[in-house]
Amino acid sequence: MANAPDETAALKENRDQPLPIGVFALFTPDEAMPRDRGLHVKRRGGLTLAAFLVIALCWAAGQSAAFVEDIYAAHIGAGISRGLAFTSGLVPTSLAEVAIVLVLAWGLVSLAITGWHVFSRKRRFFNALACGTLRVLCLASVAAALFYAAWGINYMRAPQIERMGWHKYAAAPADRETQVRELAELCRQLVEAANDQYLLANGSEDAGRPSVPMTELAAIDTAIDTGYERVQRELGLDAGFGAPRGPAKPVALSAVMPYLNIGGFYFPWTGEANYNRLAPYCTLPHTIAHEKAHQRCIASEDEANFFGTLACMRADDPYARYSGYLFAQRQLLGELFALDPQKAHDLVKRRHPGVQRDVDDVRAYWARYSEGVAGTVGQVSTAVNDTYLKINQVQGGVRSYALSAQLLVAYARRQGGFSPR
Repeated sequence: MANAPDETAALKENRDQPLPIGVFALFTPDEAMPRDRGLHVKRRGGLTLAAFLVIALCWAAGQSAAFVEDIYAAHIGAGISRGLAFTSGLVPTSLAEVAIVLVLAWGLVSLAITGWHVFSRKRRFFNALACGTLRVLCLASVAAALFYAAWGINYMRAPQIERMGWHKYAAAPADRETQVRELAELCRQLVEAANDQYLLANGSEDAGRPSVPMTELAAIDTAIDTGYERVQRELGLDAGFGAPRGPAKPVALSAVMPYLNIGGFYFPWTGEANYNRLAPYCTLPHTIAHEKAHQRCIASEDEANFFGTLACMRADDPYARYSGYLFAQRQLLGELFALDPQKAHDLVKRRHPGVQRDVDDVRAYWARYSEGVAGTVGQVSTAVNDTYLKINQVQGGVRSYALSAQLLVAYARRQGGFSPR
């Protein structure tokens, strides 16, 4: 007790000393400061370990093809994603967009406040760094655990060709001439089908402007769900595949999406399909159908393209059918251009003027975001998406989007072509 007055005086003298600010705050003695935060190692560490345990269990379960296909994709995962889609579908606003904006805002505000506290010498830099690292690690691991438990295991499904037993349809012709002839015939069918549906949807061969649907996108969304029901029966898929899902939702901040090279996205934490409402209309039905394929436990991007295309082709709405045939046509024509440019050019000339106008509009839309700062941002976003897909065992990363051409050709061989049904 005899030393108490001296200690009090020393503390007072220490408080009266001027505190360094700015970069000098990084090199001050390791003493507690007013704004220091507790690390909460036990709580955050416990949650992080629990999350990693869930991820490990999901990975282990995913090693069983029977579990992934017959139990998870057909029942557990399908039930979770359908339930989330139904619940989030009761709200017209994209909950995914709200969640993303809130998380970004929380992160930026927290970073700004923490930075000011460190800069003004109210908090130690290493306290802020340790707290921030533990917090982000905890939140990220919990989000990842929920992702894999609710939907991510679908990435471990066998490829579509294997699941459907289409190996004989997937084999390419032995000689190039046969391959070119087959591909040119399929492209011809798709060009004619797109022309027919354009005429039905617009009333003429050229609307004089980029085409727009005659019905609301909400009605097209419903027609796509009907298309999925028909695809389920046609291919003999699980009954749950054909059941309707929550509606796809337009993103309010769609103006940001093309900078990120994104036309749509699926948000597994809410089960929502989201799309860029500002993209050319002729692409929207297929984009919606693509994202609604993800709602049906289709994780691979090429398979989502494939099933989205079929759902559009089997929809009651002619504009949805047009969008599906146009997407398939462009994919297969791209393959034909690589083999025989002249045949591909000849088939392009068969397009109705309005169809070609739509194709030109799509190209011009994405070209606006391919250069300068927008192009750089898009490249970074694409690289992030590529890494994400490869981490989740999607061979080829972002190149997998184009692999749906192979599935479309295999389907056409099985069905005898792309005849309307």
